[in-house]
Amino acid sequence: MKKIILLISLLLITSFSYSIKAQSTQGDEADNLCVEGSDRCTFVLLSEKNKSLSTINDKRANTALSPFSTFKVANSLIALDSGVITSTQQTLTFNKEKYPVQAWWPPVWKLPSYNLTTAFKYSMVPVYRQMATDIGQEKMQQYLTQFDYGNEDISSGLDDFWLNGSIKISAVEQVDFLQKLYRNQLKVKATSIDTLKEVMLVTSTNEYQLYAKTGAGWIKNNNGSKIKKSMLGWYIGFVENSQGVHYFAFNFTRDTYPEMKANRVKMAMNHLKAAGII
Repeated sequence: MKKIILLISLLLITSFSYSIKAQSTQGDEADNLCVEGSDRCTFVLLSEKNKSLSTINDKRANTALSPFSTFKVANSLIALDSGVITSTQQTLTFNKEKYPVQAWWPPVWKLPSYNLTTAFKYSMVPVYRQMATDIGQEKMQQYLTQFDYGNEDISSGLDDFWLNGSIKISAVEQVDFLQKLYRNQLKVKATSIDTLKEVMLVTSTNEYQLYAKTGAGWIKNNNGSKIKKSMLGWYIGFVENSQGVHYFAFNFTRDTYPEMKANRVKMAMNHLKAAGII
C-alpha cells in the first residue's frame, strides 16, 4: 500500500478513453482493447515524458495477483546480479527427477539444452524453478525486499511462490518495478540490467524497441482448486521511442488458455498503438 500511495502522490493519474465498442456478448472487454468498466481487464501505462500514470479500470489495476511468468524478469535479474548466471549463453539445466517431463509440455520445453535467452523466450518453467532454488531462500528474499516487489512474500515455496503462490503484485506495482529497473534504482549492477534488457528485447524497429514478458495461469481458490473461467494473462514491459520510455502492464481474465493466448499480446499492443507509442 505504501508504494502505491507514494507512486500516486508523485504522478498525475489520468485514464484512457477509447471509443471502442465492446464486442463481447457478455458486455465485457472487446478482443481489441480493454474497455473501461470491465472487472476482467486492466491496462496501466507510465510515460516518462509527461510523468503520467494512466489506468483503465483502476480497481483492477491496483489488485494484487499472481505474477506467474512475468516474475521471470525479476528472477533473471536476481540470478544475473548474484552470479548464479554469468552470461546469456551459459547452459541452464534443471533437476529432471524433481521436475520430470510432462505430457502437456509444449515442444519448446523439450529442447536438449537452454540458456538464459531461450529459457526466457520460451518461458521454461522448470529452468526457472531450478534457478530460484540455486539462488536460495535467503538471497531471494533479500533481493525481493530490496526491489520492493509486490507483497515480497515467498513463504509458499522457494521454487513456485510466483506460480499462484504467496507472492502477489498489481499492474500498478509491475509498472513501478519496471521503472525502477530501467532507472537502475534497484541497487543491482548496471551490467545485470544491460544483460536482462538483451534477453527481454522482443521487437526492434527504426521507430521503437519493445522489451516485454508474458505470464499466464489459472486463478485458484484458497484450497488450491482452479476457479472456472479464470485463466489470467499478463503482458508487461517497456518501450523506448523518440518520446522517451513508456512502461506498461496489462492483465486480463479469459475462460480458457487458448482464448487468453490468442488475445493477450494483441490487446496490449493495441493499447500501445492507441496511445501513439508504437
